[in-house]
This record gives sequence, structure tokens and C-alpha cells, in this order.
Amino acid sequence: MGWKMEHLYKIIIGAILLICLSACGDKQGKQISAIIPLAESNPDSALKALSKIDQIRLSDRDMALYALVYTMAQDKSGLVVDNDSLLRNAYNWYHDKPTDSLYAKCEYYMGKYYSLNDSSEKALRCFANSIKVASQRKDYYIQSMALLQSSVIIREYNPDLAIRYAKNAISTYNNVKDGPQSNKVYALLNLAECLFYKDGDTMQCINLCTDAISLAKQLNDSLAIADSYQDLSSIYSMNGEYELALQAARKVYEYNGKGDVSSAMCLSLALCNADSLSQSLAIIHKIPRKEYKDNGSAIYSLLHTIALKEKDYDGVNAYKDSLIQSLSSENNENAEAKDRYYSSLISKERLRAQSQNESQLKSGIIVTLALLSIIVIAFILYIARYRKRQMQIRSVDMQKRKQLIIDHQRTQISTMRNYLMSKISILHKLESLKNSTRKQVLLSDSDWNELEVFLNSSDDEFVERLRLEFPDLTKKDIRFLMLIKIGLPYSTIAQIYNIEPKSVKQKLFLIKNKLGLKNSQKSAKEFIVDY
Repeated sequence: MGWKMEHLYKIIIGAILLICLSACGDKQGKQISAIIPLAESNPDSALKALSKIDQIRLSDRDMALYALVYTMAQDKSGLVVDNDSLLRNAYNWYHDKPTDSLYAKCEYYMGKYYSLNDSSEKALRCFANSIKVASQRKDYYIQSMALLQSSVIIREYNPDLAIRYAKNAISTYNNVKDGPQSNKVYALLNLAECLFYKDGDTMQCINLCTDAISLAKQLNDSLAIADSYQDLSSIYSMNGEYELALQAARKVYEYNGKGDVSSAMCLSLALCNADSLSQSLAIIHKIPRKEYKDNGSAIYSLLHTIALKEKDYDGVNAYKDSLIQSLSSENNENAEAKDRYYSSLISKERLRAQSQNESQLKSGIIVTLALLSIIVIAFILYIARYRKRQMQIRSVDMQKRKQLIIDHQRTQISTMRNYLMSKISILHKLESLKNSTRKQVLLSDSDWNELEVFLNSSDDEFVERLRLEFPDLTKKDIRFLMLIKIGLPYSTIAQIYNIEPKSVKQKLFLIKNKLGLKNSQKSAKEFIVDY
């Protein structure tokens, strides 16, 4: 009898609390839903409006909606969303609700996050889900964007399918009403890049870039004009037409403003390729020193290239050291920023849980006035449940703090290892570039042998284990994985192989099958780092 009464009281109190919380949640949810159109038309204003929402008092459903709308506004304002801590709230809520009107959007933005973090398979899966549901709901904007992003991922290893996606993205976007016309410019540029990867049909690619420039000029969009000229410059450069590449780069500099770092770097690189080294240096020296904090690795890399061309070997060594220091500083700053973000997130989640408990307590007090005959027992049960939840929260909080400490220790160990690695001679033996129009850092067999000995000594016979366990790996594959193992940034690996940094990611993706990871969720990079 006592158990039945206790159970009954729990049901009554729970129902009343649910009604109170639902009423509060609906109000919050409506406020956030009203911001969705603003996120698409005026993202900066949307971000300001969202900042006034009290996240602590949001229900799980409203928190998911808040996370998705906030991510949309960030993306529309040009911010790169490379952290999934907020977006994950939305994904966990919507990923099994394909009939929800926001499902396609959530899958699209989660796909963009994965594509920025070397998870091509996961990104393609999310984009495929987004394309399917967006097509059913006739959400042509999201469908077109997901098609475009898919083509970007696969264009290096499956250009035919990438071209089909790129063309579908253009035709689909033509059905979008009141969408940004500048997106058509970028869709044309994407198709040009896909075609270039297939057969290098330079004229067709140039014509598409020219069409994009014309459309951007009609829209009077200086940024789109500059980006179109920048793609045109890249195509000319890859085709060895450095004078035409330089002409296009000057247009980038003209339209995007002389204070823009990316425009300055584009023009400086084009001048370097055209052997106008003094002019290239003059452009770099105009870049304010404060910009070196965020763009130091790219700037020092270009200065290193110029020094090699000038045979200024003292400069080569100096810029190489600055480049390594800049990359290390950027990595440390990123790690510290993530630590701060996660600490803040944990604090907010703890406060949100406490706020929800306080809200339940207030609802219990309201129920007391109407149900005085049963409130004493219900309140005692609630307090017991509250204290248990508080203990659980403290326990979870302590576990998270311990994990943060462990992660910090791992970061320190990794930093020490990187410092020791910087002392081996292979990183100080970059040879001069050959007399060719392409720039490639050549490593001698003795350099590769030295790196192999180092890895076998420091990482439990890493190279020998690779050879024995994965006989399908070629000598070139093993050397490539050696560079991944020692943690070289993609930009440096790309310089060694004379390819684009994004091609390094695709090469990892292609090696995945040889490592027996065909059906694994784990990426090749993760496997090699942990191997």
C-alpha cells in the first residue's frame, strides 16, 4: 500500500511538473523558432538575439533547436564551425527524426563539421541524408548546398561523380527563391574545379571562371569577384601560365582590398611564381605584424620559398624555424581555446541542470497550494531525488575535470615529443628546390632511413610492424604514413609531395582500404596516430 501511494504521488507530481516545464519550454522554443528567418537573412542580428536566450533554462528539445539556429547563423556570417560541442546537441536530437522539418538542415551542418575535421565518410553520409530529405521536402537551398559540398569531398578521387553533383547543385539552386545569387557564382567555380580534376580541360575551366566573374560583376559583389579571379589565377598557375595567373591575382588584390591578408598572399605567390621575387617580398612586408598570429604559417612558408629561389640559405633556415614555431604556436593556441570552450560548456551544462532542478522545485511549491494533502510525501521524495541528482552531477563534474587534466597531460607529452622530433636532423635537411616551375622539397634516401630508424626506436618498431601487418602497403605508402605518424601538418606534407593540402586528406582516404579499415568508422589518420 505504501509503495502504491508513493508511486501515485510520483506520477501526480511528475505530471504537474511536466505541464509547467512544457509551458515554459514552448515559450522559449517559439522565441528561438522566430529567429530562424533572421539567421538566414541577417545572421549577425540573429547571433545577438540568440545571445540573449538563457541556455540554462532550455529543455533538451529547445537546446537542440537553439544549437542548430546558432550554427546556421554562424555559418551564414562566415564563421567556420569546426567545433561540434554545440551542434552535437542538435544532431543527437534530430538525427533519428527524418520527418522533422529541421532534419535536413541539421544533417547538412553536421556534414560540414565532419568535412572540416577529416571525416569524409561521415560527412558524405550526412550530406546524403540531407539531400534525400531536402529533395522530398523541396528544400532546394539545402539540397543544392549538400550536393556542392559532396562534390568538393569526392572530386579528387571520383571526378565523374563530383561533376554530376556539381551540375545538379547548379540546376537545383535555380529553383531557389530569394536565395543569395552569389551562391551561383561559387557553384560555377566548384564545377570548374571538378572538371579540372577530371581531365584538366583548362579552357572549359577558364570559361566557367569567366562566367562566374561576369555574374559576380552583375551582382556588384566584390568578394565574389575576387574569389572568382583567385580561382582563375590558381587554374592558370597549375597550367604553368604564370603571367596570366599574375594578371588574375592583381584583380584579386584590386577587388578584395589591399588590407586583406588572403588577397595579399595570392598576389605575392603569383609574383613569386613569375620570378618577381622583390615585388613578392614587398607585398608580404606590407602585411601588418598583428596578422602573423593567425597567418604566420602561410606567410613564413612563402618567405621560405622565396629565400630558396634567391639561394639565401641563411634566410631559408631562419624562415624554416619561424614556420615551425608558428605552427607550434597555432596548435597550442587551438588546444588552449578548446580547453577553455569545453570548461565553459561543462559549467553551462551544470548550471542548466541546476536551473532545471530549481524549476522543478518551484513547480512543486505551486502544486503544494493545490494538493496540500499529498505534498508532504511528494516533497520528501523530490528532495531525496534532488540530492541524488546533485551527487550524480558532482560525480560527473569530477570525472570531466579528471578527463580535462588527463587531456592536458597528453598535450604536454605530445608537445615534448614534438620538441624532441624537431631536433632530429631530417627536419634540418630540406634541400634546395630543383630548377623547375614547381616547388618540391626533396628528401634523400638517407633522410627517409633516418626517419625510419627514429620511428622504429621511439614508437615500438612502427615501420617494421606496418610492413609485416599490411603487406599491401607500398614503399611510398609507408613513407607517407611515416610523415603522418610524426605529426607533420598537411601543408608541410603537401610541400614534400608537391600537392595541395587537401590532396593529403584524400590520399589518406585512399590508403584506408590497405589498412583494413574499409568498413571501419575510424579514419586512416586516427589509426596511424594510435598504431
